Amino acid sequence: ADHRQREPGVREAVRRRRRLVLNKMSHDMLLRNKAWRIIVNASKRSPTFFVAFTGAVAAGSYYVASLTQGGTNPSDKKALFISDEKLKRNAGLHAQVLAKANKERLRVLLEEARDNKGDNTRYKAALK
Repeated sequence: ADHRQREPGVREAVRRRRRLVLNKMSHDMLLRNKAWRIIVNASKRSPTFFVAFTGAVAAGSYYVASLTQGGTNPSDKKALFISDEKLKRNAGLHAQVLAKANKERLRVLLEEARDNKGDNTRYKAALK
């Protein structure tokens, strides 16, 4: 029972050590980069540089995101919808036969509704 109580604390300590090692590694990698050191030192000396650098990074991020979105999404609203002709060209024989059958059924239904032929027993039976 005592072993189970200590186990979560041990796990947490191991996790904490791993996080520190990973943080130290990324921190060390940044410190080795000369450009990053120049940016950090300039930011410490000049709040204006810090604000300008922050704005440049934000603007650059926005620009890259806009380019990505523009490249992956069509800007033309009509391009979002696939035309019937294109669907018919790309459809297989099975889909074409089903489409033709559905159009015929719809035509019959509309004709019956327009001419008031028959009663609604056929539709009531279909709904059951």
